[in-house]
Amino acid sequence: MTISEAHMPRGPDRRRGRRFVFRDRRLGFERRAQHRGSLIPGLDSALLHLRDNPRTLIEVLLLANLLSLLDLMLTLILLRNGALEANPFMGYLFANGVAQAAVVKLGIIAAASLGIWELRRRRPALKAAIFFLVAYGTVVLYELVGLARLL
Repeated sequence: MTISEAHMPRGPDRRRGRRFVFRDRRLGFERRAQHRGSLIPGLDSALLHLRDNPRTLIEVLLLANLLSLLDLMLTLILLRNGALEANPFMGYLFANGVAQAAVVKLGIIAAASLGIWELRRRRPALKAAIFFLVAYGTVVLYELVGLARLL
């Protein structure tokens, strides 16, 4: 037995110096291996681009907010032409007044955008930015198709 081995604790006492384990502070980008089975190819590179280019993230968030505003305007046009609101929560708000529905609808996406901006170094926040952009883009396309059918 060497001198260094004689001073090392044995048994359950060997972990005496490590009582606390701090939480991992990785941001989600420092993975050791790439996710080979990703459902969306290129998502990792898009997230890295958004993380490294704040101007692009601002543009994505602004576009999501504009699509939300366009969604509100198209919803109002469709409701005036006899369509029904598919979202029961928004239907309740529209029944109580357009101003109330507009404040809630635009306020939610604005608050989400501010939260995403504050957490812009985190992978889930950047995924949420892309999700909002895709979701509102899809909703606006759906409403444009519905408007074309009504007119």
